[in-house]
Amino acid sequence: MARLLVVDPLLETPEFGIGEGWAGPEHEVVVPPAYAFDDLRPFLAHAECLLTAHGPVTREMIEIAPKLQLIAKPGAGVDNIDVAAARDHGIVVTNVQGVRGRAVAEHALFLMMYLARHAWMRDDPAWQGTTSIQMGGKTLGIVGLGEIGAHLARSGHGLGMEIVAHTRTPSPGRVKGVPVRFAERDALLAEAHFVVLCLPLTTETHHLIDRSTLSSMRSDAYVINVARGPVVATDDLLEAVAQGRLAGAGLDVTDPEPLPADHPLRRFPNVLISPHNAGRTIESQAEALARMRENVRSVLQGRPPTDPVT
Repeated sequence: MARLLVVDPLLETPEFGIGEGWAGPEHEVVVPPAYAFDDLRPFLAHAECLLTAHGPVTREMIEIAPKLQLIAKPGAGVDNIDVAAARDHGIVVTNVQGVRGRAVAEHALFLMMYLARHAWMRDDPAWQGTTSIQMGGKTLGIVGLGEIGAHLARSGHGLGMEIVAHTRTPSPGRVKGVPVRFAERDALLAEAHFVVLCLPLTTETHHLIDRSTLSSMRSDAYVINVARGPVVATDDLLEAVAQGRLAGAGLDVTDPEPLPADHPLRRFPNVLISPHNAGRTIESQAEALARMRENVRSVLQGRPPTDPVT
């Protein structure tokens, strides 16, 4: 019987429901009493699979888990996993590709509309006399045109927005039925009314949005981050918002995450912060967990996974 160790408390919540019997009777799911490294240490020695969502899987954890075969998660980004360490030890890493794209894109659209319509004023009588902006005719700048970006491009086009994208692989017809104009990053930032970040976190994208890039943006523009928190330099964003050099921001991810309750960025009504839940809908959650389970069962039965990272 293979032992599957849960290393992220999120996975044992009712929303995820990973516990006894989750992967079938032939696999034992182990839920530790706590999730600090010292709490996990006694269980790592016997674990053949680690299950995580956002919780870290470090080289140190991997090196004291001699039976480990697999690290699996029900999302796309693997920046919380030391993939290089897993590769060094011949451990398979799996994620879930293409399941949460629509959900995240819809959430990005929600953040955009909330900000455009000044919805933070819902209890303020002054909202009645406040003029908002409409989406049609505005420029939607999408940085990263993968699954999320493509879904967002379709939605934005449906609202009558002009779609401009920056991606590593620009090609005509990338999003079927949607006219997408490709641009260099700086040109996109200077033009777009809404800049939506949909790209993975890498050494190249770390602090992609910083004081310099923010200064090149329109003062009536909004930054929407549904990628990873460190893609945006938090202090630089705070400065731009505080000085009125940016119309606002919608952040599903932050750096640090979660953002402390007393962080000054939370004081601005035109900054909407959601709890990294853009991709979690009833529909996407069910599909992601099913795919994660499929990956786990495949690898532990000696078959290739559907979604290999390593």
